[in-house]
Amino acid sequence: MPVSYSSVIEDIKSRCNIVDVVSSVVPLKRAGTNYKGLCPFHNEKTPSFIVSESKQIFTCFGCGASGDAIEFVRRYNNLSFPEAVEKLANQYGIEIDTAEARQNKSKAPYYEINRQAAHYFFDNIKNTKSKGYQYLHGRKISDETIVRFGLGWAGEDWQGLTNKLRAQKADEAKMLELGLVSRGKNGKLYDYFRERVIFPIIDTRGRVIGFGGRMIVPGEPKYLNSKESLAYQKKYNLYGLNLSREEIQKEGCAIMVEGYMDVVSLYQAGIKNVAASLGTALTAEQAKLLKRYTGKVVLCYDADKAGIEAALRGIDILRAAELDVRVLHVDDGKDPDEYIKKHGPDEFRKLVNEKAVPDVDYKIMRIREQYDINKTTEGVKFLKGVAKVLKSLSPVEADLYIK
Repeated sequence: MPVSYSSVIEDIKSRCNIVDVVSSVVPLKRAGTNYKGLCPFHNEKTPSFIVSESKQIFTCFGCGASGDAIEFVRRYNNLSFPEAVEKLANQYGIEIDTAEARQNKSKAPYYEINRQAAHYFFDNIKNTKSKGYQYLHGRKISDETIVRFGLGWAGEDWQGLTNKLRAQKADEAKMLELGLVSRGKNGKLYDYFRERVIFPIIDTRGRVIGFGGRMIVPGEPKYLNSKESLAYQKKYNLYGLNLSREEIQKEGCAIMVEGYMDVVSLYQAGIKNVAASLGTALTAEQAKLLKRYTGKVVLCYDADKAGIEAALRGIDILRAAELDVRVLHVDDGKDPDEYIKKHGPDEFRKLVNEKAVPDVDYKIMRIREQYDINKTTEGVKFLKGVAKVLKSLSPVEADLYIK
């Protein structure tokens, strides 16, 4: 029988051992009656992170982090308190009877169907003769990276996934809701993704919530994405964050790029503090999600008109979430994927450190490009444009820029 939320915390504390919880992600060594390891919440070379089995708490004497098993899970995974409780409850077989828990339970069949679909696509790409594997190999994506991101291939078969899911007794109505299949005029179900490299979209709790499919031959649309469903609302998620969130936290900075391949290429090259906004303009919800992990964001979009406009929109969204925002357009290569393949990770890091422009400077620079300030009338227009930017700043910031 499900238990009430108020009793779950005590139930978790009675069932779980904090040493087991922590040691599953942090190597610990016994130190007297306690356990010691490197703190996962800040960079350190000498262990100052202590776990007390008798007290069932952790304490870091370096950064001051401390708490019980729930607090460790919350902090380590950047979850809300209820999410941390739910994660541990699921791990120890404790059912939570809350509206949120019931909603998550109702979503479970959708996540399971997506998981089965992800396996199908991945099994297809394991065939090294498949067009998808050959395409990724041509883009210098390694087998290890394919596995890491769970990349896949939707082949030419019009009903390959449909038949696979039917064999697994998947509910057809849910398959349609998730956008994995579509119904033809003859009433038959057909695969929605065909002849495309597949990028599974996985949330920070490890659930497959949707897919992006890239065409590998000339044609439109270049990308197909899962439609909004009970399992997937793109405005709340970022591609790659399930893998990069710890690195973002350690680096104190998130590099936001436009596309799936940018994330995959940068991550493979060792630039792991990276994520993408799922083919849409950044949203307030995505900004809040980033805020969980860092206070600084570098927008690294394409240097074309669309990329510039996306950067200008993104600045305002991220600023509203009180994030420090910088903008970088790579200067030799049309996008980060192309640049890093040409110049390597060290040059890319150098570019981020030396060429990323503070958001206000970037806005002023873009306004400056529109006018010839040597002409009086255009100079006035330039100043009026700058004045609008300054009005959006705090008095202290505005005063610095005016000076």
